[in-house]
Amino acid sequence: MVQSVITQKSKQQLTKNVLSLTAVQIATYVMPLISVPVISRIIGPEKYGTINFAAALIMYFTLLISYSFDFSATRKLSKSPDDADLRNQVFSEVFFTQCLLFALSTAAFTVLLFTVEDFKANQTVLIFSYTLCISFLFTQNWLFQAMQDLSKVALFNLVSRLLFTVSIILVVRRNEDYIWQPLLIGMSQTIVGLFSFFWAIQRYKLKFIRIPLSRCMSVLWEEKTIFLSLIFVNLYSSTNTVILGLFQSQEQVGYYTAGQRLIIIAQSVLAMPLAQAFYPYIGKAFGEGRQQGLHVVQKLIPLIVVFIGAASVAMFVLGPFVITLFYGAKFNAAIPVFQILAIVPLLFSLNNVFGIQIMLNLGMDAEFFKISALAAVVSILLNLVLVKQWGYLGTTFNWLATELFILVSMCIVLARKGINPFNKKFFKLSSLNEYIQPLMKKFTQIKAS
Repeated sequence: MVQSVITQKSKQQLTKNVLSLTAVQIATYVMPLISVPVISRIIGPEKYGTINFAAALIMYFTLLISYSFDFSATRKLSKSPDDADLRNQVFSEVFFTQCLLFALSTAAFTVLLFTVEDFKANQTVLIFSYTLCISFLFTQNWLFQAMQDLSKVALFNLVSRLLFTVSIILVVRRNEDYIWQPLLIGMSQTIVGLFSFFWAIQRYKLKFIRIPLSRCMSVLWEEKTIFLSLIFVNLYSSTNTVILGLFQSQEQVGYYTAGQRLIIIAQSVLAMPLAQAFYPYIGKAFGEGRQQGLHVVQKLIPLIVVFIGAASVAMFVLGPFVITLFYGAKFNAAIPVFQILAIVPLLFSLNNVFGIQIMLNLGMDAEFFKISALAAVVSILLNLVLVKQWGYLGTTFNWLATELFILVSMCIVLARKGINPFNKKFFKLSSLNEYIQPLMKKFTQIKAS
């Protein structure tokens, strides 16, 4: 019988990391949402669609700059986080490689900006949106994940996002002011990135090591499989918006992205903290053995299913109220988008566990890549058909179908490998309480303070 690898100390650390990451996601996504009820009524669906179309386009560049380091570098360092030499080596490799990627991204963006007609019409919005890429260069979240030290990052994000929320309400007063929204987002994220970057250097006593260009190229080659997999994982969500914008009006983009953005926020607040906190934690367990890692995964899946599943049901029921509250009556056409996608956070969480938590930790990079690539191809082809027939609702159904396709594919691959991530005994209330009680205790302490 497998011994539990979850010690009391590790439970406390996991609880702290989950809560810290939740605070990070709330600061990143929910705090700006306070301004949405004001901004959406000022700029309307069309301008809202314009800034979200630009954001979807810039996402390609942020994906390139961040590469796969949130997972590959975390995995590399989390096994020996106290090794100072390893820390300096990995940190330097990641940063200088990202500098190279940022330079390539900027060059490519400049060429596109002056050669593509559709981009010329929105040059200012696109340039302001590109400032977000600067923040990705300095935001080293992979380091904090590997060191399991995320509480300070939560504080940095909270303060920065508070400043952004106040500034966006003060600046955007007229319909024409919509262009300042992406600039303020980019600036706030860059401030957070720079602050956390230099704070990490001091806290972990990091020293830059000279990394030659050849080594940067080697790092890119070594991590190419995970990077391409993550590109495909993220590609369809951003490409959905781009394709919709190319074939339909900016108003339809506004309706789709209004519902999509709220789902992404829910996904980021509910699912991402669990995923990011569990990755180094589960990676350590898999480092001790395959059975130990699977045992931990089996204990954590019920927690994800119960909490995020309940949240998905609540979002579906409250969909009409939520859309009207945040965006106003002009965006009522976004209600079916939000309700159709309400289950996506749960599907995303399960796909994260099966793909990133299990497959990558077991070295199944190739299988993960194949599923991600196939899903991206199917998604883009399906979207090209649906968007012409049903507009933004076709794009909505396409995202849901893609997540379901990934889930079924991963289950099949894991089953063929003899891997069963589910264990019904851990769905019992007594097993769930093992995690619920530390979380409730921590929340009580926060409330009392």
